[in-house]
Amino acid sequence: MQHTSCTEDRIQHVLDRCLDGLRQSPTATQRWDVLMCSTGQSMNRWSLEELVKRDPENFIILLQQILRKTKEVQERCQYELVAPLAIMFTSTLLQTPYCPPDMELLQKAMEVFHRFLTWPEPYCSVCRNLLSTLQQEIKAPGISFQRMVREEQDLNTTDESTKTMTVLLMNSSELPPDFLSVAEQLCCSQHSERETFITLIKHAFQSALGTKYPVCSIHAALQGKSVDELEEIFSVVSGVSEAAAAMSDPLQGRSHMMQELEALRERLSISSSNRRHSDGMLQTLPIPTAKCLMFHWEKDNFDVLNTLLEDEAETITTSGPTKEDEDDTITTIGPTKEDEDEVDLEDDEGHDTLSQASESYAPSFNSGMDSDFFEDSDDSISSPKSARSPARLSQHLYRLLRKPKRSLYRAKSLGNAETKDFMVVREIRSNSLPHHVQLRSPEPFSGQTVRQVCFRRRPILSTDEDSTSTTLRVVVFGADRVAGKVARAYNSLRQKECACPRLSKAFKLQFYFVPVKRDLAAGKTDISRAGTEDSTNDIAHLLGMLDPWYERNTLSLLNLPANVVCQQTSKTESESYDSSYQQRLPILADLVLYYCRYATRPALIQLYQAELTLAGGERRTEVFVHSLELGHTAGTRAIKAMGTASKRFGIDGDREAVPLQIDIMYNRVVISGRSQWKKETKLCTSVNLTKACKNPEELDSQLECLHLSMTEVLKRQSGKSKKGYNMQLSLTDVKVDKVQISGVADTTFAVCLDQDEKKILQSVVRCDIAVCSKPDSSSDWRQRRAEMSAQIQPLHPTFCNLLCLPIVTFSGALP
Repeated sequence: MQHTSCTEDRIQHVLDRCLDGLRQSPTATQRWDVLMCSTGQSMNRWSLEELVKRDPENFIILLQQILRKTKEVQERCQYELVAPLAIMFTSTLLQTPYCPPDMELLQKAMEVFHRFLTWPEPYCSVCRNLLSTLQQEIKAPGISFQRMVREEQDLNTTDESTKTMTVLLMNSSELPPDFLSVAEQLCCSQHSERETFITLIKHAFQSALGTKYPVCSIHAALQGKSVDELEEIFSVVSGVSEAAAAMSDPLQGRSHMMQELEALRERLSISSSNRRHSDGMLQTLPIPTAKCLMFHWEKDNFDVLNTLLEDEAETITTSGPTKEDEDDTITTIGPTKEDEDEVDLEDDEGHDTLSQASESYAPSFNSGMDSDFFEDSDDSISSPKSARSPARLSQHLYRLLRKPKRSLYRAKSLGNAETKDFMVVREIRSNSLPHHVQLRSPEPFSGQTVRQVCFRRRPILSTDEDSTSTTLRVVVFGADRVAGKVARAYNSLRQKECACPRLSKAFKLQFYFVPVKRDLAAGKTDISRAGTEDSTNDIAHLLGMLDPWYERNTLSLLNLPANVVCQQTSKTESESYDSSYQQRLPILADLVLYYCRYATRPALIQLYQAELTLAGGERRTEVFVHSLELGHTAGTRAIKAMGTASKRFGIDGDREAVPLQIDIMYNRVVISGRSQWKKETKLCTSVNLTKACKNPEELDSQLECLHLSMTEVLKRQSGKSKKGYNMQLSLTDVKVDKVQISGVADTTFAVCLDQDEKKILQSVVRCDIAVCSKPDSSSDWRQRRAEMSAQIQPLHPTFCNLLCLPIVTFSGALP
């Protein structure tokens, strides 16, 4: 008893340390302290799992401690701890060898987490997923473990079964050699089908029957079987557990599973326990390492993933899509005329109507506050009514049958980058609906018509989630430069999939981002060194602010030395831990697998587009996610990328830089949402645009914006006998949402995207920057229908999709 009490105290202490300091969106002054202390905290979760693995009983203790902490969180309304606790309970339950039914631990967990269904998103969805897992586990113990291993090891026997593939995209110029070595170990640490079959069969018996039949006896009975025989036994076990999980009565499901396993035990001649301690104790069966593939990735596209299509050839249609298929790939069906009329109900009826509709439809989504989330489906753009026409009901039924509901995404009100004119965006907030904005031309562009635009923020690739049974995890490592590379590759994939869907038809794509520090000046990377101005990790920090559990378990890698996270770990010293086939991997590999397995909700990162006009008249459209550098900054980055050759050119500062005469026009972002256009002619050395994402308060701004930084030359000394010198400089910093920059008198300049020295464009004469968006193709047929009915209205709503890069996090973006 004393030993158990000491263990409980240790587990409770480490659990509290895992959650200590985990607060959503710390202030700017607190953030440095949080990052400095997160080096040790980032290892707490890993240390907790290592502690629990030493004794199978520790898993039950940890589950109880998580429930205790969850009750405290609910009483104190600590929103930021809900998702981490739910995820920790899920991962712990999945690894628990045996949960005695008489303890009713899972039933108690359902009572605790069910209370969070009335909380706002994403807390209710995270808990709803856990409740679904608990229901399945009560009826079919161990089924979560079985399903995960089957999917990751591709052991499913039916065509309808799901599969999960994990791909690591590695660039040797972006990563330390130790990281590449760990990736190779992770890909080489594979298990034979024989080992995996035996593990899954042993796990099923132990999860359902506990210590009644010793794991060693089960192992001995299976050891002499051939692979074909093991596969047949595994198919029986898998069928039994799935049948039990499908039953409506929990007691009937558990009873069915136990009876069928007893019958299978008799056929396998497995002996029962002789009650000796060493014979009848539980064993911790580790999760087999997921099958991983590694690709060397250098180009701004995902063409390397096409090699995976050979294994999925039977599920791919290589012919070009119809018009309907193309719309399915990129956008949702646009609203009908009645939809458009209902969009304006918010102004007339106010938030009360909307609140009542939200309560009647989905009580778990309404918490008395605007969570800034909406469901990205066709029905999300309409306001519910008590009575609808039969035609209206048939339209909604058609949409429901045609498209499944998608997950909840964070909604922001952003400008329309499709139009060439600059327009101001005014936001009107609403519960669970897209934001309504009114676009109005600025003073320089008088005479334009006023339009009402409804924006829907969504990923670029938006195919039906149920259209494929294979999930493809794409894991990318690097800094903001690599994030920009992912954005360009994602945009390229969108264009290719629009013309001929292949990857999106074969796989459900999920993108994971693991931050790594990059030392550009030294021509190599070093995770242990602080970042410099040449390379930042702002996108990873943004994800950390949106999801505290991502900050603690993934972003924290930036604070750990490479020799710590990449070193080989020792095996667990416990006779109850089955390490017969499990190869111990470095901590980095464990952190990556944890991220891939338990992070399931995407955070949408807005993409921007730059329309560039070159000196020869060529026009190009590029996308970026973090920054656009223009002028001296871009030129300096190109010189530094030359390495030792850069010494011949030298690197001048802003004082020695040759200034550029430009016309610049931008719309300043203000809280009121009013248009503040400014047009000036400037003599500048550099103009830099960076995503506003460094401070938590910027996440709460009503408009997505960029930081515009201009280095203006106020006084310059020049002479025939010596080099020009910028004597007086002025730095302007302002938040904007649209920018237009043009060279004056044949002035050209260089442009660098996302700090990538390989993505520098020379001889640019004009640059237009705005958010990346794509209007619904449905707006065309709405216009045609209006013209045919002669009911054209001057204020005709336009629907536009804001194109975003979905990076998977643990909880998604918190409100």
